[in-house]
Amino acid sequence: MKVLTTSIFSLLSLTVFAQAEIAAVSSIQSQATIRMAKSTKRCKYFSASAPVTMADGTVKSIADVRVGEHVKTCKDGKTATTQVRQIDVFNQPTSLLTAVYLRPVVDEASADSPMVPALLLEATPHHKVQTNRGRKRMKRLSKNDILYHYEPSTGIVSSWKVGAVQQNARRVSKAYNIETVDGTYLVDNVMVANN
Repeated sequence: MKVLTTSIFSLLSLTVFAQAEIAAVSSIQSQATIRMAKSTKRCKYFSASAPVTMADGTVKSIADVRVGEHVKTCKDGKTATTQVRQIDVFNQPTSLLTAVYLRPVVDEASADSPMVPALLLEATPHHKVQTNRGRKRMKRLSKNDILYHYEPSTGIVSSWKVGAVQQNARRVSKAYNIETVDGTYLVDNVMVANN
């Protein structure tokens, strides 16, 4: 009888523990959401194909990134990882994307190769990026601003200056933004802010 009572008590304890675990997981899932945005006025987003650098160094289109995954960011000139806590999806967004062309602060052109590498970053005019002067909206960037770029092959974070800003560059039919725990992540290996 004592063995039976102990077994029943053990089963009840395991059941209560399992229910507590399920409740904890449900709480985490409800805090990390995918949100379909109704209004796109003054919203921040990227095209569905914007390349996001994942924690393991691979690249995914922002449309394929999932809540809970880890992505790369930069802190104090070094790479770090952060977790995706929310994804915003925009159907038929109204804002056109702003295109920002970047070039290295250190001029890499030489007599052998006169071409200077360039990067293109596209987002809404209101999306913020991390600059040497703090976070700035894409539409407010000027040739005096420097952004940060992570080079996967070397692991080095380098400085890139704004070469040109093109307003109303193009329209997209679906757009995305992710929010991370640290507030930043990498799009095309350029550090952007999610707030």
